[in-house]
Amino acid sequence: MDILRLILFIFSFKAIVVVRRNKASGRGKMKTINNFIKIIIFLVVLNGGILLITYVLTPKIPSFYREKHYDAVFFGTSQSYCSFDPLIFDEYHLKTYNRGRQQQTMNYTYYYIKDALDVCDIDVVVLETFGMCYEEDDTGFISEGVRDSSLNDMRMSETKIEAIRECVPEEMQISYFFPLDKYHSRWEELDYASWNGFYNSALKPYYEEADRGYKRWTESEVCVDDYWSIAFSEIRRDVYAGNIKYLDKIYELCQKKGAKLILVKAPLPCYDRVIEETNTVSDWAEEHDIELINYMRLQDVLELNFYTDSLDGGTHLNESGAGKVSKHLAVYLKENYFE
Repeated sequence: MDILRLILFIFSFKAIVVVRRNKASGRGKMKTINNFIKIIIFLVVLNGGILLITYVLTPKIPSFYREKHYDAVFFGTSQSYCSFDPLIFDEYHLKTYNRGRQQQTMNYTYYYIKDALDVCDIDVVVLETFGMCYEEDDTGFISEGVRDSSLNDMRMSETKIEAIRECVPEEMQISYFFPLDKYHSRWEELDYASWNGFYNSALKPYYEEADRGYKRWTESEVCVDDYWSIAFSEIRRDVYAGNIKYLDKIYELCQKKGAKLILVKAPLPCYDRVIEETNTVSDWAEEHDIELINYMRLQDVLELNFYTDSLDGGTHLNESGAGKVSKHLAVYLKENYFE
Protein backbone atom coordinates (compact mmCIF):
# COMPACT_ATOMS: atom_id res chain seq x y z
CA MET A 1 0.00 0.00 0.00
CA ASP A 2 2.95 2.37 0.57
CA ILE A 3 4.02 1.86 -3.06
CA LEU A 4 0.52 2.64 -4.31
CA ARG A 5 0.40 5.82 -2.23
CA LEU A 6 3.78 6.84 -3.68
CA ILE A 7 2.50 6.31 -7.25
CA LEU A 8 -0.58 8.40 -6.57
CA PHE A 9 1.54 11.15 -4.98
CA ILE A 10 3.95 11.22 -7.95
CA PHE A 11 1.19 11.57 -10.50
CA SER A 12 -0.70 14.12 -8.43
CA PHE A 13 2.53 16.13 -8.13
CA LYS A 14 3.07 15.79 -11.87
CA ALA A 15 -0.41 17.17 -12.49
CA ILE A 16 0.39 20.27 -10.43
CA VAL A 17 3.73 20.77 -12.20
CA VAL A 18 2.16 20.46 -15.66
CA VAL A 19 -0.57 22.94 -14.81
CA ARG A 20 1.94 25.45 -13.47
CA ARG A 21 4.23 25.06 -16.49
CA ASN A 22 1.39 25.61 -18.89
CA LYS A 23 0.36 28.77 -17.10
CA ALA A 24 3.92 30.07 -16.99
CA SER A 25 4.59 29.39 -20.68
CA GLY A 26 1.37 30.99 -21.81
CA ARG A 27 0.35 28.06 -24.02
CA GLY A 28 -3.24 28.73 -23.34
CA LYS A 29 -5.99 27.75 -21.06
CA MET A 30 -7.32 24.97 -23.32
CA LYS A 31 -4.10 22.96 -23.33
CA THR A 32 -3.88 23.28 -19.55
CA ILE A 33 -7.40 21.89 -19.21
CA ASN A 34 -6.66 19.04 -21.65
CA ASN A 35 -3.53 17.98 -19.77
CA PHE A 36 -5.35 18.18 -16.48
CA ILE A 37 -8.21 16.01 -17.84
CA LYS A 38 -5.71 13.41 -19.12
CA ILE A 39 -4.10 13.15 -15.72
CA ILE A 40 -7.47 12.90 -14.00
CA ILE A 41 -8.47 10.09 -16.39
CA PHE A 42 -5.19 8.32 -15.71
CA LEU A 43 -5.73 8.56 -11.95
CA VAL A 44 -9.30 7.27 -12.29
CA VAL A 45 -8.09 4.31 -14.36
CA LEU A 46 -5.27 3.65 -11.90
CA ASN A 47 -7.64 3.70 -8.94
CA GLY A 48 -10.12 1.50 -10.80
CA GLY A 49 -7.36 -1.01 -11.50
CA ILE A 50 -6.32 -1.03 -7.86
CA LEU A 51 -9.93 -1.60 -6.76
CA LEU A 52 -10.37 -4.44 -9.27
CA ILE A 53 -7.15 -6.16 -8.22
CA THR A 54 -8.13 -5.74 -4.56
CA TYR A 55 -11.52 -7.34 -5.27
CA VAL A 56 -9.90 -10.25 -7.12
CA LEU A 57 -7.34 -10.96 -4.40
CA THR A 58 -9.43 -10.36 -1.28
CA PRO A 59 -10.96 -13.56 0.20
CA LYS A 60 -14.59 -14.04 -0.80
CA ILE A 61 -17.50 -14.04 1.64
CA PRO A 62 -19.45 -17.26 2.40
CA SER A 63 -22.74 -18.29 0.85
CA PHE A 64 -24.40 -17.41 4.17
CA TYR A 65 -25.00 -13.93 2.73
CA ARG A 66 -27.08 -15.19 -0.20
CA GLU A 67 -30.04 -15.99 2.01
CA LYS A 68 -32.41 -13.44 3.50
CA HIS A 69 -33.98 -15.59 6.23
CA TYR A 70 -32.84 -18.26 8.69
CA ASP A 71 -34.76 -20.01 11.42
CA ALA A 72 -31.61 -20.12 13.55
CA VAL A 73 -27.96 -19.13 13.21
CA PHE A 74 -25.21 -20.39 15.51
CA PHE A 75 -22.44 -18.12 16.76
CA GLY A 76 -19.38 -18.44 18.99
CA THR A 77 -16.01 -20.14 19.04
CA SER A 78 -14.90 -23.49 17.64
CA GLN A 79 -17.26 -24.99 20.23
CA SER A 80 -20.05 -23.70 18.01
CA TYR A 81 -18.75 -25.03 14.71
CA CYS A 82 -17.98 -28.41 16.32
CA SER A 83 -21.37 -28.78 18.03
CA PHE A 84 -24.21 -27.66 15.73
CA ASP A 85 -24.67 -29.49 12.44
CA PRO A 86 -27.13 -27.78 10.02
CA LEU A 87 -27.79 -31.10 8.26
CA ILE A 88 -29.36 -32.43 11.47
CA PHE A 89 -31.55 -29.34 11.76
CA ASP A 90 -32.65 -29.88 8.15
CA GLU A 91 -34.31 -33.10 9.31
CA TYR A 92 -36.54 -30.97 11.54
CA HIS A 93 -37.26 -28.49 8.73
CA LEU A 94 -35.20 -25.76 10.35
CA LYS A 95 -33.12 -23.55 8.07
CA THR A 96 -29.82 -22.90 9.87
CA TYR A 97 -26.21 -21.82 9.38
CA ASN A 98 -23.15 -22.06 11.62
CA ARG A 99 -21.13 -18.83 11.90
CA GLY A 100 -18.80 -20.04 14.66
CA ARG A 101 -15.12 -19.12 14.26
CA GLN A 102 -11.96 -20.39 15.95
CA GLN A 103 -11.18 -18.79 19.32
CA GLN A 104 -13.55 -15.95 18.49
CA THR A 105 -13.61 -13.47 21.35
CA MET A 106 -16.85 -11.80 22.41
CA ASN A 107 -16.08 -8.46 20.74
CA TYR A 108 -15.84 -10.13 17.32
CA THR A 109 -18.88 -12.31 18.08
CA TYR A 110 -20.95 -9.19 18.74
CA TYR A 111 -20.06 -7.75 15.33
CA TYR A 112 -20.69 -11.11 13.66
CA ILE A 113 -24.19 -11.16 15.09
CA LYS A 114 -24.75 -7.49 14.22
CA ASP A 115 -23.62 -8.09 10.65
CA ALA A 116 -25.86 -11.17 10.31
CA LEU A 117 -28.92 -9.33 11.65
CA ASP A 118 -28.22 -6.42 9.29
CA VAL A 119 -28.38 -8.65 6.23
CA CYS A 120 -30.77 -11.46 7.28
CA ASP A 121 -34.05 -12.00 9.09
CA ILE A 122 -33.05 -14.46 11.85
CA ASP A 123 -35.68 -15.89 14.16
CA VAL A 124 -33.32 -17.36 16.78
CA VAL A 125 -29.73 -16.36 17.54
CA VAL A 126 -27.98 -19.29 19.24
CA LEU A 127 -24.82 -18.22 21.07
CA GLU A 128 -22.45 -20.89 22.37
CA THR A 129 -20.96 -19.33 25.49
CA PHE A 130 -17.40 -20.65 25.69
CA GLY A 131 -16.19 -17.25 24.47
CA MET A 132 -17.36 -15.81 27.79
CA CYS A 133 -14.53 -17.76 29.46
CA TYR A 134 -11.70 -15.90 27.76
CA GLU A 135 -9.71 -13.73 30.15
CA GLU A 136 -8.67 -10.13 29.50
CA ASP A 137 -5.10 -11.19 28.66
CA ASP A 138 -6.11 -14.10 26.43
CA THR A 139 -4.13 -14.23 23.20
CA GLY A 140 -7.39 -14.45 21.24
CA PHE A 141 -7.87 -10.71 21.69
CA ILE A 142 -4.61 -9.93 19.88
CA SER A 143 -4.10 -12.99 17.65
CA GLU A 144 -3.79 -12.31 13.92
CA GLY A 145 -5.33 -15.72 13.24
CA VAL A 146 -8.44 -14.84 15.25
CA ARG A 147 -8.67 -11.44 13.54
CA ASP A 148 -8.36 -12.95 10.09
CA SER A 149 -10.79 -15.81 10.67
CA SER A 150 -13.35 -13.31 11.99
CA LEU A 151 -12.86 -10.46 9.51
CA ASN A 152 -11.90 -12.16 6.23
CA ASP A 153 -15.35 -13.47 5.44
CA MET A 154 -17.39 -10.55 6.74
CA ARG A 155 -18.89 -8.49 3.94
CA MET A 156 -17.60 -4.94 3.69
CA SER A 157 -20.13 -2.74 5.47
CA GLU A 158 -20.43 -0.10 8.16
CA THR A 159 -20.51 -2.92 10.70
CA LYS A 160 -17.22 -4.38 9.46
CA ILE A 161 -15.62 -0.93 9.49
CA GLU A 162 -16.82 -0.49 13.08
CA ALA A 163 -15.45 -3.94 13.99
CA ILE A 164 -12.04 -3.08 12.56
CA ARG A 165 -11.93 0.21 14.44
CA GLU A 166 -13.01 -1.37 17.72
CA CYS A 167 -11.17 -4.70 17.64
CA VAL A 168 -7.98 -4.27 15.58
CA PRO A 169 -4.95 -2.40 16.96
CA GLU A 170 -4.79 1.04 15.34
CA GLU A 171 -1.43 0.45 13.68
CA MET A 172 -2.82 -2.66 11.91
CA GLN A 173 -6.18 -1.29 10.77
CA ILE A 174 -4.98 -0.01 7.40
CA SER A 175 -4.30 -3.56 6.15
CA TYR A 176 -7.94 -4.50 6.83
CA PHE A 177 -9.40 -1.35 5.28
CA PHE A 178 -7.12 -1.67 2.23
CA PRO A 179 -6.17 -5.36 2.12
CA LEU A 180 -4.30 -5.49 -1.23
CA ASP A 181 -0.88 -5.67 0.40
CA LYS A 182 -2.11 -8.29 2.91
CA TYR A 183 -3.43 -10.64 0.21
CA HIS A 184 -1.20 -9.92 -2.80
CA SER A 185 0.13 -13.51 -2.71
CA ARG A 186 -3.34 -14.88 -3.51
CA TRP A 187 -2.41 -14.65 -7.19
CA GLU A 188 -0.90 -18.10 -6.70
CA GLU A 189 -4.19 -19.54 -5.40
CA LEU A 190 -6.35 -18.49 -8.35
CA ASP A 191 -7.44 -21.06 -10.94
CA TYR A 192 -6.26 -20.06 -14.41
CA ALA A 193 -7.07 -23.38 -16.10
CA SER A 194 -10.46 -22.24 -17.42
CA TRP A 195 -12.80 -19.28 -17.42
CA ASN A 196 -15.14 -21.04 -14.97
CA GLY A 197 -12.23 -21.80 -12.68
CA PHE A 198 -11.02 -18.22 -12.78
CA TYR A 199 -14.54 -16.86 -12.22
CA ASN A 200 -15.12 -19.11 -9.21
CA SER A 201 -11.75 -18.35 -7.62
CA ALA A 202 -11.47 -14.65 -8.45
CA LEU A 203 -14.74 -13.01 -9.49
CA LYS A 204 -17.59 -14.96 -7.90
CA PRO A 205 -18.76 -12.91 -4.89
CA TYR A 206 -19.49 -15.94 -2.65
CA TYR A 207 -17.79 -19.21 -1.84
CA GLU A 208 -19.69 -22.33 -0.84
CA GLU A 209 -18.79 -23.00 2.79
CA ALA A 210 -18.73 -26.74 3.44
CA ASP A 211 -21.57 -27.96 5.67
CA ARG A 212 -22.77 -24.37 6.14
CA GLY A 213 -19.96 -23.60 8.56
CA TYR A 214 -20.05 -26.80 10.62
CA LYS A 215 -16.73 -28.69 10.85
CA ARG A 216 -17.40 -32.36 10.21
CA TRP A 217 -14.67 -34.37 11.94
CA THR A 218 -15.10 -38.12 12.33
CA GLU A 219 -11.90 -38.79 14.28
CA SER A 220 -12.20 -39.60 17.97
CA GLU A 221 -9.93 -39.58 21.00
CA VAL A 222 -10.87 -41.12 24.32
CA CYS A 223 -11.70 -38.63 27.06
CA VAL A 224 -10.40 -40.00 30.36
CA ASP A 225 -11.49 -37.20 32.73
CA ASP A 226 -14.58 -37.65 34.89
CA TYR A 227 -16.51 -34.52 33.88
CA TRP A 228 -19.84 -35.72 35.20
CA SER A 229 -18.74 -35.55 38.83
CA ILE A 230 -17.99 -31.78 38.69
CA ALA A 231 -20.54 -30.54 36.16
CA PHE A 232 -23.12 -29.71 38.86
CA SER A 233 -20.84 -27.52 40.97
CA GLU A 234 -22.58 -24.32 42.10
CA ILE A 235 -19.36 -22.34 42.58
CA ARG A 236 -19.27 -19.00 40.73
CA ARG A 237 -16.22 -17.36 39.21
CA ASP A 238 -15.98 -13.79 37.93
CA VAL A 239 -16.23 -13.34 34.18
CA TYR A 240 -14.10 -10.75 32.39
CA ALA A 241 -16.09 -7.49 32.38
CA GLY A 242 -15.38 -6.92 28.68
CA ASN A 243 -17.19 -10.17 27.86
CA ILE A 244 -20.21 -9.12 29.93
CA LYS A 245 -20.25 -5.78 28.12
CA TYR A 246 -20.51 -7.46 24.73
CA LEU A 247 -23.05 -10.00 25.98
CA ASP A 248 -25.18 -7.04 27.08
CA LYS A 249 -24.77 -5.51 23.63
CA ILE A 250 -25.78 -8.78 21.95
CA TYR A 251 -28.87 -8.96 24.16
CA GLU A 252 -29.85 -5.36 23.35
CA LEU A 253 -29.20 -5.92 19.65
CA CYS A 254 -31.42 -9.00 19.51
CA GLN A 255 -34.15 -7.13 21.39
CA LYS A 256 -33.94 -4.28 18.87
CA LYS A 257 -33.97 -6.61 15.84
CA GLY A 258 -36.73 -8.86 17.15
CA ALA A 259 -34.55 -11.99 17.25
CA LYS A 260 -34.81 -14.49 20.09
CA LEU A 261 -31.50 -15.00 21.90
CA ILE A 262 -30.67 -18.44 23.31
CA LEU A 263 -27.44 -19.25 25.14
CA VAL A 264 -25.98 -22.75 24.89
CA LYS A 265 -22.93 -24.25 26.57
CA ALA A 266 -21.61 -27.24 24.65
CA PRO A 267 -20.86 -30.34 26.76
CA LEU A 268 -17.13 -29.84 26.14
CA PRO A 269 -14.82 -28.57 27.44
CA CYS A 270 -15.99 -29.18 30.99
CA TYR A 271 -13.50 -28.31 33.70
CA ASP A 272 -13.54 -26.21 36.88
CA ARG A 273 -13.06 -22.72 35.45
CA VAL A 274 -15.49 -23.22 32.56
CA ILE A 275 -18.15 -24.69 34.87
CA GLU A 276 -17.80 -21.86 37.39
CA GLU A 277 -17.84 -19.08 34.79
CA THR A 278 -20.80 -20.73 33.05
CA ASN A 279 -22.64 -20.58 36.39
CA THR A 280 -22.00 -16.82 36.43
CA VAL A 281 -23.30 -16.50 32.87
CA SER A 282 -26.33 -18.52 33.94
CA ASP A 283 -27.03 -15.90 36.62
CA TRP A 284 -26.85 -13.21 33.93
CA ALA A 285 -29.26 -15.20 31.76
CA GLU A 286 -31.75 -15.57 34.60
CA GLU A 287 -31.61 -11.82 35.30
CA HIS A 288 -32.39 -11.10 31.62
CA ASP A 289 -34.99 -13.86 31.23
CA ILE A 290 -32.83 -15.64 28.65
CA GLU A 291 -32.68 -19.41 28.25
CA LEU A 292 -29.28 -21.03 28.85
CA ILE A 293 -29.05 -24.69 27.90
CA ASN A 294 -26.09 -26.13 29.78
CA TYR A 295 -25.17 -29.36 28.01
CA MET A 296 -22.38 -29.99 30.51
CA ARG A 297 -25.23 -31.02 32.84
CA LEU A 298 -27.13 -32.98 30.20
CA GLN A 299 -24.49 -35.54 29.34
CA ASP A 300 -26.79 -38.36 30.49
CA VAL A 301 -29.73 -37.01 28.47
CA LEU A 302 -27.54 -36.82 25.39
CA GLU A 303 -26.13 -40.30 26.12
CA LEU A 304 -22.72 -38.82 25.44
CA ASN A 305 -19.99 -41.43 25.12
CA PHE A 306 -16.55 -40.10 26.04
CA TYR A 307 -14.90 -43.01 24.25
CA THR A 308 -16.41 -42.14 20.88
CA ASP A 309 -17.92 -38.62 20.90
CA SER A 310 -14.90 -36.34 21.44
CA LEU A 311 -12.59 -35.24 18.66
CA ASP A 312 -9.59 -34.50 20.85
CA GLY A 313 -9.93 -36.10 24.27
CA GLY A 314 -12.38 -33.71 25.89
CA THR A 315 -12.07 -30.31 24.19
CA HIS A 316 -14.35 -30.57 21.14
CA LEU A 317 -17.11 -32.84 19.91
CA ASN A 318 -16.71 -34.91 16.76
CA GLU A 319 -19.48 -35.72 14.28
CA SER A 320 -20.98 -38.36 16.58
CA GLY A 321 -21.15 -36.04 19.58
CA ALA A 322 -22.36 -33.06 17.55
CA GLY A 323 -25.15 -35.19 16.13
CA LYS A 324 -26.47 -35.85 19.64
CA VAL A 325 -26.33 -32.18 20.66
CA SER A 326 -27.87 -31.04 17.36
CA LYS A 327 -30.79 -33.46 17.59
CA HIS A 328 -31.57 -32.42 21.15
CA LEU A 329 -31.37 -28.70 20.32
CA ALA A 330 -33.39 -29.11 17.12
CA VAL A 331 -36.21 -30.78 19.06
CA TYR A 332 -36.07 -28.03 21.69
CA LEU A 333 -36.24 -25.25 19.07
CA LYS A 334 -39.00 -26.99 17.16
CA GLU A 335 -41.16 -27.50 20.24
CA ASN A 336 -40.61 -24.05 21.74
CA TYR A 337 -40.28 -21.67 18.79
CA PHE A 338 -41.46 -23.25 15.55
CA GLU A 339 -44.61 -25.23 16.28
